[in-house]
Amino acid sequence: MSTTAQRPRADARDWLRAATTRRMLVLLLLVVVVASVCTRLGFWQLDRAGIRGQEAARIEREELMAAPAVPVTEVLAPQSAFTVEHFGRRVSLEGSFDPGQQVLVPGRNVGGQDALMVVTAFHVDGGPHGGAIMPVLRGWLPDGIADRLEAGGAGAEVTAPPPPTARLEIVGVLSDSEAAGESGLPEGVAGGISAGELAQVWGTPMYSAYLVLEEPAQPGGLSPAPSPVEELDADPNVQSLAYAVEWWAFALFAVVFWLKVLRDDVRESRLAAAGR
Repeated sequence: MSTTAQRPRADARDWLRAATTRRMLVLLLLVVVVASVCTRLGFWQLDRAGIRGQEAARIEREELMAAPAVPVTEVLAPQSAFTVEHFGRRVSLEGSFDPGQQVLVPGRNVGGQDALMVVTAFHVDGGPHGGAIMPVLRGWLPDGIADRLEAGGAGAEVTAPPPPTARLEIVGVLSDSEAAGESGLPEGVAGGISAGELAQVWGTPMYSAYLVLEEPAQPGGLSPAPSPVEELDADPNVQSLAYAVEWWAFALFAVVFWLKVLRDDVRESRLAAAGR
């Protein structure tokens, strides 16, 4: 018969006897204290990560909103990719609006009120970007489009105040293009502010972003659209997140350490029994 077959097997009573010795109970108490402290420190660091992330986002918002407007030619070119570095930049453009290229975007919410966004094509005039088209969110109206469409059917006409036609300089904040909205909407109504979708109707070259006017040009009942900078999400602070993970790892290590010591004690008792 092999040595392995002769070795006594440890049952639950062996583990219980080893775990309830005075040394293991004291060690268990110490592990519980250490693991509890490390766990709480981990959650404290997690809270700090959120607080620091919110503070960083607040500072970034203030910096973006206080930054002077620069010509769009220094920030973004037509047909080029829109990146996170472009988001929230204050830029200026010179050119004119096209009253015939305007869409309404329903289903939005501003300050708890249903809103209808008014987006108009702005044709850049002169400079290296001459002829480029920038979709401009001019402002918003109270959204009664659903009632009007229900009353008038698919052929119902929904209009918004026309833009100014004179050549002018506008200032606004860049925001990334949205995904294409639902299809089958009435003419002049879009499901989202999608540069790609608008380019199919308005033509090219077009910027891969849209501009949110700080103040509506020739308002005519339009209210200023909320700045995309105000909706800037706060990312947790990476350093604090790393510290939180480290504290939780220490807590887990303490538990694993106690289990390892317990396993060693059981093994020693088994060897002693085999020797006897």
